[in-house]
Amino acid sequence: MVWHRWVGLAMAAFLVIAGFTGAIIAFQDELDAWLNPHLYQALSQPGQPMLDVYQLQAQAQQQAPANTRVDELQFKLPQSTLEDHHAEAMIFRLTPVGPQASIPADQLFINPQSGKVLGSRLSTAGPFQRETLLPFLYKLHYSLALPGVSGRLIMGIVAVLWTLDTFVAFFLTLPRRQPQSKSSYWQRWKPAWLVKWQASTTRINFDLHRAVGLWLCSVLLVFAWSSVMFNLREQVYLPIMTKLMPFDLSWRNIPKLPQPLTSLPMPWPQAHQLAQQAMQGFAKNHQLQIDYEDRLRLDRERGVYQYFVHSSADLRQDRGNTAIAIDAYTGEIKGHWLPTQDQSGNTFSNWLGALHMGQVFGMPYRIFVCCTGLSLVLVTVTGVLIWSRKRAGKSRVTLRAPQPANTLQRH
Repeated sequence: MVWHRWVGLAMAAFLVIAGFTGAIIAFQDELDAWLNPHLYQALSQPGQPMLDVYQLQAQAQQQAPANTRVDELQFKLPQSTLEDHHAEAMIFRLTPVGPQASIPADQLFINPQSGKVLGSRLSTAGPFQRETLLPFLYKLHYSLALPGVSGRLIMGIVAVLWTLDTFVAFFLTLPRRQPQSKSSYWQRWKPAWLVKWQASTTRINFDLHRAVGLWLCSVLLVFAWSSVMFNLREQVYLPIMTKLMPFDLSWRNIPKLPQPLTSLPMPWPQAHQLAQQAMQGFAKNHQLQIDYEDRLRLDRERGVYQYFVHSSADLRQDRGNTAIAIDAYTGEIKGHWLPTQDQSGNTFSNWLGALHMGQVFGMPYRIFVCCTGLSLVLVTVTGVLIWSRKRAGKSRVTLRAPQPANTLQRH
């Protein structure tokens, strides 16, 4: 009980931030596009074909801000224009030319028909512009929008405490042993699952805290432990999970080069062909069905191309996350990433991440994720109210207690 009280109070502000921002970013793409139609929608010319992926990449690189590179190809072009003569923009990620270079933007929005820039933004900027509001909320969600690794470390520690406290909170709802009781165990546990709406506000507040937390206990555990995975993967998550499940860590264990690549190892069409050939062999060996290509990126720090496709192993429908990393010069596979159909630890982790980010089961589950975030805020706030009322009650009792009589007498 003492653990739950003080750990809950220590986590309260962080969980309110995480729950509220998580409820919003469950619909991040839609809200971002609604706030910034000038970035996401381009005037289209009916009947005019889209530029091919190499032209788009070249146009993006030519118009990219100073000190930035476009080290990727985007294969998933919009299939058709919208009824109101607007086409969906292509979004390119910008990387700095040098490791210490300061860049004015890290995202570039391109008209897929003309190749003209619709706009750019620095997603790590503050919340006071509508272009950067949703990216800021996303960063606030996982790192408190703090620079460096400090925010992720704080939220990772909170996630560890949250995971442990989920078990403690569940244990506190269990009924105590009553050997002489004629009621069954379930009859004595049943009140913990219910809210007595006819009771006082204090009792309703307590019931909401206990019942909502109990109903969502397993769901909150998924969100808590996945938060540990995102923020303290190497420090906490993998040391524990590798003792329980086998993992393939080839994707994350590719070493960095002594110096990042400063020039393009080969033309993009040649790199694309090399990646396709490597993926065909990989898919055959792993019995994968390839649905479509997604993107090809150059990782200059590790000297590899990262080639993403959508396959029968993917969890998401709208994005391909089946990937291989190939040597930027030879095409040799250096690592791979499979959402499923791989080692059980990888599959479990990818499901954990997809559930946290609302990437499975379509819109109904994303609505559920949003409601879960708001429920986390409710459980946290009601818990703080329970503590504050108990503290106020103890203070009143102390003030009302009779003072000891003064036994000293004057002479």
